[in-house]
Amino acid sequence: MEKESYEVNLGDIVCRRARKEDDLFEIAKLLYQTDPYIYPFWFKDDINKGVEYFASRMDKEGFFFNYENLYIAYDKETKDILGAICAVDSTVKLDYDYTEDMKIDSNYAFTIKNYILGLIEEVKDNKFIYISNVCVNPDYRSKRIGTKILGHYITQMEKAGWQEFALDCLLHNLRAKNLYHSFGFKEMKEIVGFDGTDHSTVEVVSFLRKKGDYLPYEFQNAEVNK
Repeated sequence: MEKESYEVNLGDIVCRRARKEDDLFEIAKLLYQTDPYIYPFWFKDDINKGVEYFASRMDKEGFFFNYENLYIAYDKETKDILGAICAVDSTVKLDYDYTEDMKIDSNYAFTIKNYILGLIEEVKDNKFIYISNVCVNPDYRSKRIGTKILGHYITQMEKAGWQEFALDCLLHNLRAKNLYHSFGFKEMKEIVGFDGTDHSTVEVVSFLRKKGDYLPYEFQNAEVNK
């Protein structure tokens, strides 16, 4: 059974959960660009290979980037994908069999399996939504796309009953940190951990937002069409 769409119409922009008929390749390109270190390493700097890998599996049950875990913004007239969010919660089954992907890159298979196993337990035990990716089409940056898609996603998920949202970003990514602060996300801790590459470690900061925390006024009374 598919999840609710939670569609919001903002004039010439629509925000909603992704669907199988959407341009999954374009969404995959945006997701690939969200991490300049891990994805290029996993796919040996072959961008097309990485994007094709994500896009070809977005309709596979249990795959991390399954379209049901994606919330997108697109231009109503041109249908261009303007931005996307990937988020998972305790209702999501992340049981895709990555063993077959060993032939693509052993580092990918090893890292993603261990990461997902840990994430499943974390989300299940704490009953919150983990936002793993927030991405904006480079051609549409500085147009508040990230603000709109994140704002309406949080608004609709709170209306659906979710109480907490967690995410993280690179420690020195000031643009992302400012965006998250503007939605009431609080910095919880700085982490130095394995990043899935031969760089060994990466510095990130984790954020948490609870229902009732600050939300910009424009999103407080947002309408939704399921």
